[in-house]
Amino acid sequence: MRRLKERSGLTYRELEQRAQARGEVLPRSTLSDVLQRQSLPRPELLVAFLHVCGVEDEREIEAWLETRIRIEGASGSRRRLRSKPLAAAVAVIAVLLLAAGMWTLLSDDEGEPRTPAAPAVRGWVEIRPARTPHLCLTEGRDRSGAYASAIAAQRPCKEARPPHTYLKPVHDGPDAPHYIEWHHPKHGRGCLTIRRSAPAKGMLEPWDACSRSNKDQHFRVEPAGTESRYRLRAEATSQCIGITADDTRSEAEAVEKPCTGGPDQQFLIENVA
Repeated sequence: MRRLKERSGLTYRELEQRAQARGEVLPRSTLSDVLQRQSLPRPELLVAFLHVCGVEDEREIEAWLETRIRIEGASGSRRRLRSKPLAAAVAVIAVLLLAAGMWTLLSDDEGEPRTPAAPAVRGWVEIRPARTPHLCLTEGRDRSGAYASAIAAQRPCKEARPPHTYLKPVHDGPDAPHYIEWHHPKHGRGCLTIRRSAPAKGMLEPWDACSRSNKDQHFRVEPAGTESRYRLRAEATSQCIGITADDTRSEAEAVEKPCTGGPDQQFLIENVA
């Protein structure tokens, strides 16, 4: 990271200002601590830093994030060895929390609480990327032209319907994942499915049938801090749905990517008539 900063030729203040211009947060004091090896950067800070230093390739960013996860895992192992005498106490606290119904599962996003899908957003909904609330997640096309079929993209909300979007639980229970169904008067029902092969690998494509056995169609709808703001987490991989390359323009595709907690992976989901 220090080499990237040196190559950029930018001061801490200039890096912070460039991040703000992109709608991202990169406090210069926090960045200074990180570059002096006093702390490990949060995923969203690392991504913001890479962006302002000119790193835009999604695969390169994913490689940085994976390296960060490995470093965090190694330091976590060392902490666990030092904290062994606390294990019994932690176990007792966990049992008490479970009995009281207060336990929340931890995600891989810096220990943020992972909670069940919220019943309030089931049914007919509108899904809007939090950074571009004037756009809706709806039918689009791969902008590279490599894949001709419909995929999920962000487009102006006034052009978003049809299809109409329906969130449907895969099974009964408060922690059930959801199907994201598209209902079209001409094409019928389509169930958004994460593509696992090229072209359009990682993009979301509507398939004719929803299946309990196909976890690439199962998404966890997790609250992301404020009312009506959620993350869409892929059940198959525990990765998150976001907008490709953090793009705020219309027609940008939705893709599966490592969870960062960043605003490009947060959606406003509200029920509609």
